Amino acid sequence: MPWSFTDDPHRYAEHVLDLLTARPDVHTVPLTVLETLRAGQRFSDVAPLFGWYGAAGEITGAISMTPPYGVLLAELPPGSEDELAAGIRERAAEVPDTMGTVDAAGRFAASWTAGTGLRTEVAMRQRVYTLDGLRPPTPPPAGRARAAVPADLDVVMDWVTRFHLEAEASAATPQPEMYLRRIELGLLWLWLDEQARPVSMASRNVTVAGVSRIGPVYTPPDSRRRGYGAAVTAACTQDALDCGARQVVLFTDEANPTSNGIYQQLGYRALDDRLILRFVGAPDQAGAPDEAGAPTS
Repeated sequence: MPWSFTDDPHRYAEHVLDLLTARPDVHTVPLTVLETLRAGQRFSDVAPLFGWYGAAGEITGAISMTPPYGVLLAELPPGSEDELAAGIRERAAEVPDTMGTVDAAGRFAASWTAGTGLRTEVAMRQRVYTLDGLRPPTPPPAGRARAAVPADLDVVMDWVTRFHLEAEASAATPQPEMYLRRIELGLLWLWLDEQARPVSMASRNVTVAGVSRIGPVYTPPDSRRRGYGAAVTAACTQDALDCGARQVVLFTDEANPTSNGIYQQLGYRALDDRLILRFVGAPDQAGAPDEAGAPTS
């Protein structure tokens, strides 16, 4: 069975849920993206694209694309990348980037850029962490944690926007509706200083297949190096556990040793690596192959 495509998240779920939930920790992003869409939310006005791949009646591949984000490679069976690239091109989809394991992202990028004027750039190298046992900072910083409320939305969106400018590989604009929903579901936490002013935040996604993913975590520059980020992350993590999550994971930028060190101190251990590759340049009108396809830093 070749790659099949749809824009219907419910149809996609029928085919790939067993594959994705077999390892919900490493598939946390595609699972939460799918859950968000099945709940009726959208990332933009452009229709999403989903694909699944099977051989001998077994589904072994799964990808999704939710514009303005690129191709999210949940599972890319070796040897299927050329057909995937061709199938996406047939649907005239714009692909700004791709995210997956180092191997999968590299193979898809090579297929997507082959014979074109496109090339790849490394947008971000990520490390996936999973919680081994929560160790909150001792002693904690001054202040306390509390769940965000709708009245906090303006502060939250200001910080989320800053976070995206500082740390996100995608140029996508944060959606207030999505963060209001997180607040209403009790998924977003603030750390308040001794004057009860918000000084840091940590959010998490809905728990899917027993896994909750922390992120984003943000502390404004004038409040950093005081332990607020670690403390609010610990509070958000504890809330996820209290609400029934069997596993808590988070993603970091490998290039940020500070955040990687903090999360390890909180009890997180490295689980897996991810790569985000951005496609740059213009397609070669002559169609002549170039040397694109190998990630560059």
